[in-house]
Amino acid sequence: MGTQSSLYIEKEDNTFIGVNCYYDGYPEHMVKQIVTSSYDEVHHWILIAGTRGGFRLFAPLTEETEFMNDAPHYIYNPDDNGDLGIDYIYVKQLDGSVKWRDWATKEWKMT
Repeated sequence: MGTQSSLYIEKEDNTFIGVNCYYDGYPEHMVKQIVTSSYDEVHHWILIAGTRGGFRLFAPLTEETEFMNDAPHYIYNPDDNGDLGIDYIYVKQLDGSVKWRDWATKEWKMT
């Protein structure tokens, strides 16, 4: 597997919904993809990916997004560090900004 990440969207009721992404999870790639996508677009992508077991690659800018071919799977807590091989965690917030962090730290970075 490549650099794995989790991508969440913040919901209006202060909950989250997300999926895992199994390749190219580095901030240099993911932040650009998330920032240039609207809140609604990221939400839409997450809902589709969850029905397919997550993203293989999240790359809407280059139209190269790929999905897994697995059982439906969503995740709900960006503060759960769990040891699932996740390298980075990203959250598209209600205001359109993006926060992210290395899975092992508690310090969020903002874009």
